Amino acid sequence: MSCHFPDWKANTDGSIPCPPKERGGCGTAKLELRRNFKANWVMKLLQNAEDLTSNCKFQNVDYSQGCSTCQSNISGGNNNIVSNVRLAAFREKSNDNFLFCPDAFDMANDETNHFQIHWMRGEPVIVRNVLDKTSGLSWEPMVMWRAFRETGGNVKFKDETRSVKAIDCLDWCEVEINIHQFFMGYLEGRMHKDSWPEMLKLKDWPSSTLFEERLPRHNAEFIAALPYSDYTDPKLGPLNLATRLPDDSLKPDLGPKTYIAYGFPEELGRGDSVTKLHCDMSDAVNLLTHTTRVKIAPWQHKNIRKILNKHAIEDLHELYGRIDEAGGRLRGQSLKRTCEHEIMVAECMKGENIVDNDRTSVSTESEYTNVQMLEHQRNKMKQSNFSRCGDICETDSFLEGNDTRMQCLNKQCSELEESSLQSNLYDKKNLFTETADQKSRTFDFDVKADKYLSAKDQGEDPGSKESSPEPSRDSHESKKRLEVAHGGAVWDIFRRQDVPKLIKYLEKHKEEFHHIKNLPVKSVVHPIHDQTLFLNERHKKQLKEEFNIEPWTFEQYLGEAVFIPAGCPHQVRNRQSCIKVALDFVSPENVEECIRLTEEFRLLPKKHRAKEDKLEVKKMTLYAVSWALREAKSLLPNLEL
Repeated sequence: MSCHFPDWKANTDGSIPCPPKERGGCGTAKLELRRNFKANWVMKLLQNAEDLTSNCKFQNVDYSQGCSTCQSNISGGNNNIVSNVRLAAFREKSNDNFLFCPDAFDMANDETNHFQIHWMRGEPVIVRNVLDKTSGLSWEPMVMWRAFRETGGNVKFKDETRSVKAIDCLDWCEVEINIHQFFMGYLEGRMHKDSWPEMLKLKDWPSSTLFEERLPRHNAEFIAALPYSDYTDPKLGPLNLATRLPDDSLKPDLGPKTYIAYGFPEELGRGDSVTKLHCDMSDAVNLLTHTTRVKIAPWQHKNIRKILNKHAIEDLHELYGRIDEAGGRLRGQSLKRTCEHEIMVAECMKGENIVDNDRTSVSTESEYTNVQMLEHQRNKMKQSNFSRCGDICETDSFLEGNDTRMQCLNKQCSELEESSLQSNLYDKKNLFTETADQKSRTFDFDVKADKYLSAKDQGEDPGSKESSPEPSRDSHESKKRLEVAHGGAVWDIFRRQDVPKLIKYLEKHKEEFHHIKNLPVKSVVHPIHDQTLFLNERHKKQLKEEFNIEPWTFEQYLGEAVFIPAGCPHQVRNRQSCIKVALDFVSPENVEECIRLTEEFRLLPKKHRAKEDKLEVKKMTLYAVSWALREAKSLLPNLEL
């Protein structure tokens, strides 16, 4: 059967007829070219803006220098957990390793100015204790579900109150599940038939277009809680360009959006509860409103360890070739590299390395603070050379639990293991250790472990003790290890200037990643915008070694709001069951980046997932400039515009 569509041509006088009926038109009328604005409106707008700003003197900002306020905070010894900066990276000769991290309660009237200093540099900002300033509305999942059902009397909502479609993070396939069962799994955990933790994600529930309608109190609570309302208020924020679109204009979907997901303390390697690497075309703020620690039974621990061992062997074959069964040799990559990255994981998973979330105490946290390890030291200290895998040993220290046990690949390490179990205190000078979120790394150098425990975590007044005269990096790493025990999610946010190198790395190693049905990624259209890749600790270490770049990595606590600048690729892994609420906005500082991303997205294939978002940032900017000129004229009546 052949399909013939009649030609559609312009008339001889240059007019364009309506398409034929076969093409969806009427075939008779003429099309008219119309404009949204008056003739020369844009040109006049630009001229008025130039006239208004011609006599303004703008402050020159030296982006090569760090924030003077934060630098004084660091040098002043404010290195405890209540500091307004947080160590998130270990880049050499860099002044952006610390992120601005103010407390919502301590924000002064000029705090927006401080925020803007970091925001103009394209740096993320973390605001602590945001929920403490709210009315205390519960974000418990069952409370949200009941509120959701109360507003679901309409027939079109009835199906939504029964079941939802979630993503299984093991194979990234969609599953339909009863909403009550989903929330029970959020609180108590779920598992696959082989005891492997089942990580489910529920994105945008209820949908952002219905969030205000279905959960009106939670919506109001969220909007009221957000700091820097000049930027984040979705309706009245003067520095949120999205608020300047006319009421009758088609508006982008900027949220709020909810992200409800299960979590697991350890990085499993497969089936982790993650948001894969991606880049938003606008600015965003993400607030962690609820967390739950799921208890894992000892028998499930045992089964998980067996599966982890199996996965490590499978990864060994996949990444570095096939093992010669006769000679036990590895074809392809060197044995040394294999030992460091794969065999270590396979053997060390035999120990008690899965978290029992029911055992948390300050004394346990104190034990972990005695094991200090900073990856940046690896390049500064003398590395030991090993000729055999058996010479490698590793400490698996985990978030919680009193049984912190050393795992060794050599029988000669057994005495150290027994000693560490008896003392529960690492005071050795020659231990090869790793942080809880870097369990696959082996650091072959000496390090001395010292005790660092902040006053807050000891239950004391932070002001009752003298602060350290110098904020040593060891003490900052100690704080990070304490954060591991409480954080709900781990964030990795990359700098804009590092994106080209990040893309090169991802394109080079794309087949080392897994996505749909847990199969290796064979090809990518765009390694970031595809949102199919997640960099685990091994990948991030490899990225640092090959391209000398690293992300800002930090824990997000309950009640913390993370501000992500447009154009910064980022990924998230949930350590606990989490409920996050996010809102997009468009700030004047990042309009140029939003436009660049919009043009970049247009080059993607027609059906690419990233093209689903429509921001219309250029139109948004024109309306915002028009509004700003009207405001200036009202404030300066003698101004001729």
